Amino acid sequence: MHGEPNPKGEVIKLTDGTLTEADARAMLERIRWPHGPQCPFPDCKGEEAYRIEVKPSVRKSGKPIGPRHIFKCKTCKRQFSVTKGTIFEDSKIPLRTWIMVMYRMCVSKKGVSAHQIHREFGLHYEAAWFMCHRIRYAMQEKNPGQLKGIIEADEAYIGGKQRGHPTWKERIQDEIKMGLRAKRKDYRMDKAIVFGMLERDGKARTMHVDQATSKNLPTIMRENIDLKNSRLITDAHPAYRLIRKHLPHDVIRHEVEYVNGDVHIQGMENYWSILKRGIYGVFHHVDEEFLPCYLSEFEFRFNRRKVPDADRFYDLLRNVEGRLAWYLQPSSQA
Repeated sequence: MHGEPNPKGEVIKLTDGTLTEADARAMLERIRWPHGPQCPFPDCKGEEAYRIEVKPSVRKSGKPIGPRHIFKCKTCKRQFSVTKGTIFEDSKIPLRTWIMVMYRMCVSKKGVSAHQIHREFGLHYEAAWFMCHRIRYAMQEKNPGQLKGIIEADEAYIGGKQRGHPTWKERIQDEIKMGLRAKRKDYRMDKAIVFGMLERDGKARTMHVDQATSKNLPTIMRENIDLKNSRLITDAHPAYRLIRKHLPHDVIRHEVEYVNGDVHIQGMENYWSILKRGIYGVFHHVDEEFLPCYLSEFEFRFNRRKVPDADRFYDLLRNVEGRLAWYLQPSSQA
């Protein structure tokens, strides 16, 4: 006769959809406060707090009020919940939904679109879109150190053909003549430029740049690479010529060969393939303004590609604290 089944683990509950709101709250409390609840207010940071359980009730209007799980700091006497000071604060979306969407974004190698979240979880598209961007904001590295070792560097061009009115080519020529648009030397200049650096078998770092020239790329590399303990490998793009003054620099000329011993940038090319397949195949279109958010998402997953999905998810869950600040679109009347 079989005994009672073992309790389901947190990751199993995430994958089979049995995670409850209480489970999600307990998970966040355990990850955020492994040594007990602490006051999240920056002017206090008290380490002693106690739990207050507010039972469900009904307002005079007849509207039911659900139970509240809050804490009270013994030092400043203020009340707070586990979502205070995180990307979940002031959100009406259930914490259970937040947790499940975070898990989906962590385990999907090429990402998951807001439309998919909108369909699966029954959210409004605008709510799903903003929710995904908050999670991408939490995926940004808090304290990125310098890259070292063998560093592969390369640039990529993100975007497709310009579409819209059939006479868009004529409109662009008119804008160039009137000085409203810079003259483009080739088709790639109408795309967004992303510059990337990769530690051989290690972490990647990418960023959106306005131009890929010898004026800005060497400055970026000097800021992000440990010059004394690194060796740089790039293609023959002229923007990398000046960097050889600061660290050893090998060049692979793609018009002749793609690999010459350990001189290649195949690791960076592999990263670009994952990024482009995700953007073109999953998201289809990414506004240039929000491109850095998507770069953070792909960078987060790629830099943790060698760890299990559960560890990658818990790493993201630890990173939600202190991520409430979110940029707002400037008002046209301001």
